[in-house]
Amino acid sequence: MRNTVKVIAIKENNAVEVVPLITDACIGCRNSECTKQGHPFVVHNTQKLPVYPGAIVKISASAVRQALQALLSLCLPLAAAIAGYILTPKICASIDGAKAATEATRIAGVFISFFATSILVLIFNRFIKTERHATITEIITYGT
Repeated sequence: MRNTVKVIAIKENNAVEVVPLITDACIGCRNSECTKQGHPFVVHNTQKLPVYPGAIVKISASAVRQALQALLSLCLPLAAAIAGYILTPKICASIDGAKAATEATRIAGVFISFFATSILVLIFNRFIKTERHATITEIITYGT
């Protein structure tokens, strides 16, 4: 995560428009388009620090939001895969009656449930916009 940004505009309701700065963290990052093109994004100034256009500031994301994102992105598909393995024989028995589920059917249940849940998480993260802004934590330098 890029944590050093330059303030470009002050908005309403403690919102600040910033642009990312290239730092050492960017060297190993494969997503270099954001810093090359300098896509602005909005952060919140909840501490009401005296920022103004040109100031270099540090930002951080909420640890609770990061933990929730990890839980939804990683643990939910994994739990769905385990549930798919356990529930596949019951689903097969209710559909086909007497036929028992084979190991290949269980593996198919694992893949289907894992990928279906992963796609649902992706759709939720991409298309359902929630208020998830980083916050300004400190002012590094004052710009001109």
